[in-house]
Amino acid sequence: MGRARNIGVAATVLAGLLCVVGCGGGSDSAADAVPDDRGGGSPNVLLISLDTTRADYLGCYGRPGGVTPNLDRLAAEGIRFERAYSTAGITPVSHASLLTGLNPYRHGVRVFFGAASHYLEADHPGFASLLGDAGYRTAAFVSAYPASERFGMHHGFERFDTGVSDSVMQQDMSRLPPKDGVWADRAAAAAQRRADATVDRILDWLEGGDDRPFFLWAHFFDPHDTQLVPPVSWLDRFDVRPREPGAAKRVYVPEVAFMDHHIGRLFAALRESGAYENTLVVVTADHGQGLGDHGWFPHRILYQEQIRVPLLMRLPDGPRGKVVSPTVRSIDVLPTVLEALQLPLPLDLDGAPLQPVIDGREGARVAYAEALNTLDVFAPRALPEVHRDRLFAVADDRWKLIYHHDHPQRSELYDLVEDPGELRNLFADRPDQAARLLEEIRSRDAMYVEIIEPGEREPEVFEKLRSLGYVDG
Repeated sequence: MGRARNIGVAATVLAGLLCVVGCGGGSDSAADAVPDDRGGGSPNVLLISLDTTRADYLGCYGRPGGVTPNLDRLAAEGIRFERAYSTAGITPVSHASLLTGLNPYRHGVRVFFGAASHYLEADHPGFASLLGDAGYRTAAFVSAYPASERFGMHHGFERFDTGVSDSVMQQDMSRLPPKDGVWADRAAAAAQRRADATVDRILDWLEGGDDRPFFLWAHFFDPHDTQLVPPVSWLDRFDVRPREPGAAKRVYVPEVAFMDHHIGRLFAALRESGAYENTLVVVTADHGQGLGDHGWFPHRILYQEQIRVPLLMRLPDGPRGKVVSPTVRSIDVLPTVLEALQLPLPLDLDGAPLQPVIDGREGARVAYAEALNTLDVFAPRALPEVHRDRLFAVADDRWKLIYHHDHPQRSELYDLVEDPGELRNLFADRPDQAARLLEEIRSRDAMYVEIIEPGEREPEVFEKLRSLGYVDG
């Protein structure tokens, strides 16, 4: 496996997790984190985002059946956060928060397309620009259009590979399950690629490395929908029959398993090269998927199955097999990585390093999420009326408020300890908790939205998002 052996050209000269800026004599320059001829160096950083992946479908979060052995192994080697939240139930909004450490009302990406901003501007520094300035080789390999440069996710990367226009591998099209009565088409294939193709591209990039440590963002889209499914052997492994009742939900498990398998290929290549031991690994999801819970199959709304996400971290010198129970947020990932690398933190981040929570010195954080469905052109017509609103959510370890801006009387309050499935709305019964959490939203000025003129819908944007199931009319 010559490819894997060549991956870690830099890895053999990298030593120690925290010898980043302190080892060189206390320089204030972030660029001093780059290894020099005297030895020492910085760990690599691998950020993996799992599109549309519910926490409860991973084995390390309790899913039986051995669906995710590679992610389960990562959890055993590092830290698993029991309750982590993303900031939205749609890909561009939540990824913008993950990459910048900012909530949507700060970074400005709030809808897919419509009367609010839908592009991440370059003046919000994120992983790529901050680590690039520190001397890292930076690359992103994203697997679908909603995480592409069309939404501003490319800023700061030396290499940004979307694969959106790549040809997809041939499949037995007769086995593709239908989605809303539509079979997979050319537009869908042009808007996404499977995990196997994405990992192939990543391994080629790693093989061609130089002596700098790398920051790699790997995005996988497989569980998102049934337009592009795994090979037939993977469907057969989980006894999925595409045309039987419930197939749209049942194909979700082989999608997650197929994605995990190819993430395992990436981990194996890093291990063989020797780079893995000196690589800081973070795995999380942009959001979950309804799968019929609360009467809704896709995403976009703010129940737990939508915004509670897996979060796994492996710090080269960090704890092994640790489970962290208090509530944390995806916006905490960037500052946690920067702190581990001993790089300066931007002063205006919404997130904060997670080390105090990991150590038990700090408890639950308050998580924020939003869904501005009435301002989004691509909000599906099938969305239940109760969610046709501007929705704002905050949650701590016990209480969660989903505030309905346009129809406050429809707002929802849940006791997540007594009612983890969010089946009993206590908004009218516990006005004290509702008022406390509503003040949390108001204090952030989160409900202010700058209304913009959306302009004409670009045909390419419309067709790609339609092919991925974001548009139902």
